[in-house]
Amino acid sequence: MKNNIPIEEWIKPIKEMNRLRNIKLKHSIDINKKSIIFNFTIINRKLVWTRGSSNRTKDNKRIFYIDYDNMKESFVKEELLMLQERYCLGDILIFQSSENGFHGVSFAKLSLGEFVDILNNSSCDYAFKNMPHYLKFSRYWILRNFDKGSKKKPKYLYTLTSKTDRKQSFAHWKYFNILYPDSKINQLTNSDGLEDITIVDYPTGTNI
Repeated sequence: MKNNIPIEEWIKPIKEMNRLRNIKLKHSIDINKKSIIFNFTIINRKLVWTRGSSNRTKDNKRIFYIDYDNMKESFVKEELLMLQERYCLGDILIFQSSENGFHGVSFAKLSLGEFVDILNNSSCDYAFKNMPHYLKFSRYWILRNFDKGSKKKPKYLYTLTSKTDRKQSFAHWKYFNILYPDSKINQLTNSDGLEDITIVDYPTGTNI
């Protein structure tokens, strides 16, 4: 095998790579009469900006947001029905965000601890479950509500209806009614009357 050079030398192209294109590197190191071959493929993903809403309310509660990736709709529906009954979530709106991606939204208000407990007892997307680790100085979760590159905004599918005694976020109910005027979202039964909602613009990786 030729071109056996120190690690410092062959790692240099990675540091100096053109970040706008993909790169492939192949090098080898001889150790104890054996050649160890390293193959690197670095793919640069495009970044596009999108917009979503935070599940945090003005009085520091959280409404139910959940994001599923690479799952069948039947499984998502079955799990949401279980969570709905167990945590008294009331109506849950289901949206399709991609071919095998789904969002669930309930306007029922939860404490931070309750919401985290729900996520930990669900099969939701790992990145969504750990979103606060990526959002510095925040303790809220975001769902995409608008286009992302060639992906259109999530499509409203239907509502899993159920009653709840929990307070419900009027701000989020109003927001989704504006975004989805044809969805026929049910009226709230225990509105909190608050109208503040946090909208977030954020970059996201995509292979479009």
